[in-house]
Amino acid sequence: MINDGLIAATHTPMNSRGDIQYDVIPSYYQHLKKSKVVGIFLNGSTSEGYHLTTDERKSTVDAWSNAIGEDDFKLFVFTGHLATREACEMAEHAASYKNVYGISATAPFYQKPSSQELIIALCKEIAEKAPFKPFYYYHIPVLTQVNLPIAQFLINAKKEIPNLQGVKYTHNDLEEYLVARNIDHGSFEIFAGFDELSLANRALGAKKFIGSSYNFLTPLYYEMFDCFDKGDFSQAQQLQLQAIQIIRVLASYGYISACKFVMTELGINNGYVRLPSKQISESEKSSLMQELEKVGFSKFISHIAV
Repeated sequence: MINDGLIAATHTPMNSRGDIQYDVIPSYYQHLKKSKVVGIFLNGSTSEGYHLTTDERKSTVDAWSNAIGEDDFKLFVFTGHLATREACEMAEHAASYKNVYGISATAPFYQKPSSQELIIALCKEIAEKAPFKPFYYYHIPVLTQVNLPIAQFLINAKKEIPNLQGVKYTHNDLEEYLVARNIDHGSFEIFAGFDELSLANRALGAKKFIGSSYNFLTPLYYEMFDCFDKGDFSQAQQLQLQAIQIIRVLASYGYISACKFVMTELGINNGYVRLPSKQISESEKSSLMQELEKVGFSKFISHIAV
């Protein structure tokens, strides 16, 4: 199992034509290290993974693996795809890298699996292509519209998938989260994946988190967790509220594009998004920063800028 802490769901740096800017990745990695995240989740929702080709997703793994080198920094690779054979190809590719820690996949969400058994069969086929890497199911029903009782899934899937290690749990069902966390005395790693509920997850025992706002808001979350651990629940709640306010401002401008712009302001030129994501306009950028300033954004990101 990995160390406790924050794992950043990364962006894919792009220029205005939508071409990937691989040369940004080394400085992006150094920024994340300085921000005290313990790893990254690559090619998922925040990376616009489903907007990338299979070859591009494999190339981003190459670039991040080279940037990380032999550092003690966990690289998780999302390999989900509407075509299972493509997912298997990416899983096999990711598994060839020594410093790739684990792989992950969602269930397909166009022609959805009709049963838990089919989801398990799908995950088994992908996980078998990376048999010596931990496999994590990515549970994000708000996007996939594929929902299932995660605790029961883990119990049943472990019988078929020896390298099943846990779940990236991006859902607001805290009851199911708690049950899953406590299967067999906590034998599975359940990564809390809903940034706006990170304090609630912490109250339920969470120590491992994957999220998009950890690209630039780690000081806020670490302070929030510190307040909670010291029993200052009121201040911890205020910090969670502040994170929610910041995320809502960003979302109102097109979340991924707005976050990429914020990263550019921090010195990491993550650039543009691909369709169908909304691109923040030049005229919106100044009003975005003004709104972020009103909710105290700069207090938490100023000292981690590169």
